[in-house]
Amino acid sequence: MTLIQIGMERNVEGRTIAWALDYPGVFTYGADDAEALLRMPRQILMFESWLELHTDQSWVQLEGLDMHIDETFEVFPVEDDNGVYEVNAFFSSDLIPLNEEEVQRALKIYKWQREELLAGVETLPLEMLKHEFEGQRWTIEGILEHIARVESWYFSRLGFEIPEPVNSSDPFQMLEASAAIVNNCLPELVGFDQVFEHRQENWSARKLMRRLLWHQRDHIDHIRDLALRCLS
Repeated sequence: MTLIQIGMERNVEGRTIAWALDYPGVFTYGADDAEALLRMPRQILMFESWLELHTDQSWVQLEGLDMHIDETFEVFPVEDDNGVYEVNAFFSSDLIPLNEEEVQRALKIYKWQREELLAGVETLPLEMLKHEFEGQRWTIEGILEHIARVESWYFSRLGFEIPEPVNSSDPFQMLEASAAIVNNCLPELVGFDQVFEHRQENWSARKLMRRLLWHQRDHIDHIRDLALRCLS
């Protein structure tokens, strides 16, 4: 029996995120805790299958599946001189320092996600990259720029001196620069045990890793949906 520890993050743009705390990169959305939790077993199995497409040494070996809600967190807004900021979840497990194996696995997941992201957008015509979708904040090109900027921003939360994001009209150049930051800085988080607070939000190495892999995966799926909308 495999026990999966779940962290529930409520009120994320009106939804709940269920985080598989044992498997960074695995998460589900739901209208509430029950719906998000119900979707988790399928998501873990899909993650296992996705890993097996990339490596013959998958670290997800599921014999039976049981889940336990380890902790819940209610997202809340903070308003200060810089505007309104949404404070996201910090779980007790986020205090645990990362070991070498966890960081190496995270780097692999990040690399495979990035390959999937680029494979999905590099052949899209320019008009699709710049197409404005009703009800959407960004174009696909804007989402790519957002991914690059947020990756750099994550490491600045832990006190890393990150250079200003590449000021470029080419989102692919921006993604290349942010990927270099991730690949250079993530290995430095092995054993990193400091916790930083910014605008009432706590950040640790484990939280950074969790959100880094979530953010890229979330926007891969987002871009796929928008591209399909263009083609339909």
